[in-house]
Amino acid sequence: MNDPSRPWDLSFHGVEEISTLRKKLLHIEALKDPSFITVRGTLYPCALLSSGWWERESRAISSELEWKDRLQKWLFIGFDLWGPSWDFSWDFDTQTGGSRSHFIAQIGEGDEANSLPVIIPCEKAKKLREKFKEGWGGVEVNVRGLLGHRHQFAKEPGPLGLVGGLLDYCLWLNEEDKEHKITLLADKTEIYSGYLWKCMVPKKWFEANKSLCLSDVYFLWEHTNFTEKDAIRYNLDSLARKEEYVRSLQGELILLQKSSSLVPGEPLWSTEEFYGLLTRKKGEEI
Repeated sequence: MNDPSRPWDLSFHGVEEISTLRKKLLHIEALKDPSFITVRGTLYPCALLSSGWWERESRAISSELEWKDRLQKWLFIGFDLWGPSWDFSWDFDTQTGGSRSHFIAQIGEGDEANSLPVIIPCEKAKKLREKFKEGWGGVEVNVRGLLGHRHQFAKEPGPLGLVGGLLDYCLWLNEEDKEHKITLLADKTEIYSGYLWKCMVPKKWFEANKSLCLSDVYFLWEHTNFTEKDAIRYNLDSLARKEEYVRSLQGELILLQKSSSLVPGEPLWSTEEFYGLLTRKKGEEI
C-alpha cells in the first residue's frame, strides 16, 4: 500500500454517516484526489467480495460456463447477486497474515452489502481484533482516514482486486499519521446482516481433476444477522442441511474455503488458491 500524494480533495466535511456517504458517492463525479474524511458506521472484519468484479464479469460467467447441474448454477448466481463477504485478510497467525502491512475490513450500516472497504494498518488491526472478540464481532465506530479509489492506494491490485463495494471506493488509514484513527463508540448494533457461506467440491470431481474452475464447485450460503447468536445458530443449522442435501446427490464433499471462523470446518485451500479460483486464474498447468 502506498500513501497517495497530495493534493487531497476536501469536499467532505464533519462526520459522514456511511449511508449518507454512499448516496453522495453515487451522485458525484469520481474523486480525482483522495479526500480526508470521518465516516460513522459499523466496522466488521470481513471484506465484501468485489462488486466491481461481480458487475463486470458475473453475468458473462454464469452463462458461459458449462455447469454440471442447475442447482450448482443457481447457487453461484445467488452467491454472486447478494455480495457476500470473506474474512480472508484477518489470518494473523499464518505466515501470510503475519507479513501483511494492511488488513481489510468494511464499514457499513445494517447489511454487509451496504459497506465500503476499510484498509487498516497492521498495528491498528491487531488492537481491533481484541475489540471484535469482546462483543458480537463488529463495533460501532468513527473512522478517520482517506477516501479514494483502490488504484490510488495500491499500484498492484493483489487482494484489493477482489474487494470493492460501491464504485471501487475504499477508506485508507496510514499507521504513521496520528490523524488517521478509529474511534470506538458506545452505540449498540441492532442488526448487521450478511452471508455465511462454504465453497465445496465433490471429492470425486476433485480427484478426477484438481485444477478446478467455478463450474466445478458448489457455493452453499445462508443469510444471517451477525449480531444475534440465535440467528447464527439457526442459519448454521440450515447451512449444514444444505450441505447434507448436496452430499446426498454427489457423495463426499471437500471444503475449499468459507466465509469466516463462524462457519465450522478447516478449508483445504489457502486464501491465495481460492483467490485464484474467484479471479479465474486457477486452472490446469501445462
